[in-house]
Amino acid sequence: MSTFDGRATTAKAPHAQAADAETPAPVLSIVIPAYNVEAYIEDAVRSALGQTFRDLEVIVVDDGSTDRTPDVLSAIDDPRLRVVRQENGGLSAARNTGIRSARGEFIGLLDGDDIWLRQKAALQLAVMMADPSIGLTFSHSEYLTERGARTGRVLLAGKAHPSLHDMIRRNHLGNGSTVIARRACFDDAGLFMTELRSCEDYEMWRRILWLTSYRAVLTPAPLTLYRLRESSLSFNSRKFVENADLAMAVLRRDMPNVPERVMRAGHAEHYRIAAWKAISCGRHREAFGLMRRALSLRPMFLFADWRALGTAVAIVSPAIVREKLAALAKALQKSHSGVSVVAET
Repeated sequence: MSTFDGRATTAKAPHAQAADAETPAPVLSIVIPAYNVEAYIEDAVRSALGQTFRDLEVIVVDDGSTDRTPDVLSAIDDPRLRVVRQENGGLSAARNTGIRSARGEFIGLLDGDDIWLRQKAALQLAVMMADPSIGLTFSHSEYLTERGARTGRVLLAGKAHPSLHDMIRRNHLGNGSTVIARRACFDDAGLFMTELRSCEDYEMWRRILWLTSYRAVLTPAPLTLYRLRESSLSFNSRKFVENADLAMAVLRRDMPNVPERVMRAGHAEHYRIAAWKAISCGRHREAFGLMRRALSLRPMFLFADWRALGTAVAIVSPAIVREKLAALAKALQKSHSGVSVVAET
């Protein structure tokens, strides 16, 4: 089985080396992995540099981009920005390179096509500084269109204080751009598993909760803007399932004391996610097969989780019915959570 360090060959830009030697370590390091995101990377970087919490550095890891991403980055003039370039190694390897280069006590993760709202760092760090037992903070997310328009649709975290078992059943931390972690979490639990090309954050956060005494806590506001891209239409369910199976195998190997019913629930949720993505791409037969696999792992899934029931209904319903059901479910979830969209000021 793989190691967790994900080492890659890196080369720092000259100004990054100078920054290491001449400036004191910041409180927060924001790590941005970037691969062929020329249309989005400037917005991501400027959202990080524009945080109301100012004692930070931004580390962009250019993971072998072949488009104009390097040119866009070179045009951003801010002494808090460092750019690390390496051969393409994938998302986990890029994150690991950034974490190794980081100097802050806290490390935030932001994907190269997403955006942080200006108060995100300040709000989440305030929670962590007030309670040293908190190792991970996360937020809700608002969806962006591919062109960057805010939709008002919010991806809500299901648990405010998820336990290890909660996190195995479902990734309550959401997407890869919501988390700020203590550096000590990575020191104690290791880095991202480079063999995983998806589900890598799912495995990482659970490993931290398993190997350390740190807790994960929600900052209950949509502080991350998560971009929906057309590339999602080419979703490869086979590769996703392969990575999900590998992630679950690692958890079962390393966490033998976790009840199998919890592991099966988490495994079933991955198949449900794959089924939902397949049906969203119009691949009904594929979605049906994936949902069958989910139910084989957790027969009562439809009665235990409204998302499973919604996915099953979507598979057998016309597109217009699916859209109306999805809108209704989101409205109900939002009304119960009390979350409102955060406006930039």
